[in-house]
Amino acid sequence: MSRSLIYTAAAGLCLFLLASCGGSDNDNGLNMGGGGQPSTLDCSHDTSPEAQGIPSEERIFGWIEDLVAIGYRRTGTPEGRMAAAYVKCQFEKLGLQDVHYETATSWKWETTDYGVRIAGEEIDAFPSAFSFVTPDEPSDFSTGPGGLETEIVDVGLGTPLEMALKDVEGKIVLFDLKFILPTAGLVPFMEFLWDPGLTIVEPSLVIANPYLTTYSDVLNAAMDAGAAGFIGVLADYFESNKYYNEFYRRTSVTIPGFWVSPGEGKRIRQMISQGGGSAPVNMVMEGSRTEVEARSVVGFLPGKSTDTIMVQSHHDSVFYGAVEDGSGTAAVLAQAQYYASQPEGSREKTLMFTTFDSHFTGYQGHMAFVDKYIVNKETPYNIVANVTLEHIGKQGIKGDNGELVITDKSEIRGIMNTFGPTLKAAMISALVEHDLQRTALLNAEALCAVGGMPTDASFVCTKGIPTASLISGPNYLYDQADTLDKVDREQLVPVTEAFVDIIDAIDATPSALIGLPLSSIVPDLGL
Repeated sequence: MSRSLIYTAAAGLCLFLLASCGGSDNDNGLNMGGGGQPSTLDCSHDTSPEAQGIPSEERIFGWIEDLVAIGYRRTGTPEGRMAAAYVKCQFEKLGLQDVHYETATSWKWETTDYGVRIAGEEIDAFPSAFSFVTPDEPSDFSTGPGGLETEIVDVGLGTPLEMALKDVEGKIVLFDLKFILPTAGLVPFMEFLWDPGLTIVEPSLVIANPYLTTYSDVLNAAMDAGAAGFIGVLADYFESNKYYNEFYRRTSVTIPGFWVSPGEGKRIRQMISQGGGSAPVNMVMEGSRTEVEARSVVGFLPGKSTDTIMVQSHHDSVFYGAVEDGSGTAAVLAQAQYYASQPEGSREKTLMFTTFDSHFTGYQGHMAFVDKYIVNKETPYNIVANVTLEHIGKQGIKGDNGELVITDKSEIRGIMNTFGPTLKAAMISALVEHDLQRTALLNAEALCAVGGMPTDASFVCTKGIPTASLISGPNYLYDQADTLDKVDREQLVPVTEAFVDIIDAIDATPSALIGLPLSSIVPDLGL
């Protein structure tokens, strides 16, 4: 049986057991909506030996397996709600207090029918998420009976000049989507690198990852030029079209669009060339974008004060999401298990554990949380530091034939941080002691000052909360290929141990000094 069929069967069994669980916010977190049948999950406090101290590799990986078995954990879907319920249940089992949901209104975008034909030939194309929408409103979208019939023209990189030269009004534009942030682009922010063998000096250092792209610039230019739709060639991708882009809040894409692999893009260009610069196209896209409830999960371990260290990731995903972000959620659970095993009196500060929803649909859950806990201070918790954990994955590279190749190395990763010098030293010590190779410490002060870091912690750091955010950018993160075999299992325990050391150091640091820059302590340095 294929892995996808195994996952589907497991998800079906889980949904059969849980889909009818109703009740309030206090019903073990298994509020899936339905007929009120009791859940089979036991969320009572687990005091067994395996639930104490640093969890084993098998236990951490088991949490990731459970999340992957749920299926595509998209915001507002039964699987998305089930992922939130699963994390809530695990928090309760570990003994966290005041475990609850924080909710916000987000979006669910889905297609019910789609397809592309060019010159009568079927094209292997995948819908571009969050296209064909009504700005800021729910949408029922349709290309109409029989689909959209027009021409397709190639606009290369999709610059405004290329759009103007091709006359794209009423037509489908074909363009190359480019990834624009290679790992080497972060070198100016590097404060420390732990990589004794200099293994990061390899071609992948200068190959961009799927985080930052030309998407917004090209689509805005296409819509301004009157294009009726688009097909984006994933020019920098491995041979796949299963690229599920995030919802870019500042770009409302009102035309239908699709992604194609590099190889399929080459075939389309041959068709256009054979047609003398254009070709007839039929594009079908039916679906909707609806308002849904995003459910983030929060739990606490009290300390001696209400000064609070926040530990976060996100539990939603667009496909199976083993690395993005089953691994991050499991890393948060690992921290929760360790600290729940320690006496309350051992902590100077309160610990807050959070896994967010809406990471891919506009970050509404993150923004609502920040407004409540940080901006408006509607709770007793004074958040003084943030630790964010994401993407404990193996390296993915593009093979000689364009295929996805997974190496035995960890994906190059960074800890983007806005901590003061004492805590930077503690992070360096943790990286070395626990041998987190291929990991850089990156100064994110400037990023957070001008717009945020490209991690789940962005909305927290822009509000001035000192932050340390573990992140990596493997090329398969937004793809159906993000499956269990991509998780860097051997790093699950070392990452947990390293961040226990980092959180301990934060806890021991007076709150006012956590993010204090070196220039405030030694002004003569002129920093």
